[in-house]
Amino acid sequence: MSAVPDLPMMHLLLRQGRLPAALSLGLLLVALLLLGIEPGLAMFAAGLLLLSLVAGVLQAYYAVRVQLDASLLRLLQQEGLQGEDAAQRVDQALHTAGLRRLDAQVPTRGWDTRWTGMRRLLMRQYAAALLQFAALLLAVLWPQT
Repeated sequence: MSAVPDLPMMHLLLRQGRLPAALSLGLLLVALLLLGIEPGLAMFAAGLLLLSLVAGVLQAYYAVRVQLDASLLRLLQQEGLQGEDAAQRVDQALHTAGLRRLDAQVPTRGWDTRWTGMRRLLMRQYAAALLQFAALLLAVLWPQT
């Protein structure tokens, strides 16, 4: 990645986390309904539904983190900041929100490191949504004996 980040492109990519977040909420409700209304679930199917619920909660956590990053990038765009000024503004915003400590001895992280972290969060969000879907599908298709 270049020294000057392409903040609008980064923001647009992170906004793609909204789709798995919405789908995951629906899958979470289906899993809760199946656990609540199906008394004769096989033990393995019930375990898969619980796995689906855990993956849904994990996906929601990652969705919040991805949305926070996308919102911070939008803030930088609105303020017209780039490069080192933008990185310092992100750190200041996180410090103000109580999410990060500012330490004068620690240098400001570069955009390569930040962008890698943002992409990792987005990929983990998608992976959690995929796990949630797969577990729910297997639970539904599992023979109920």
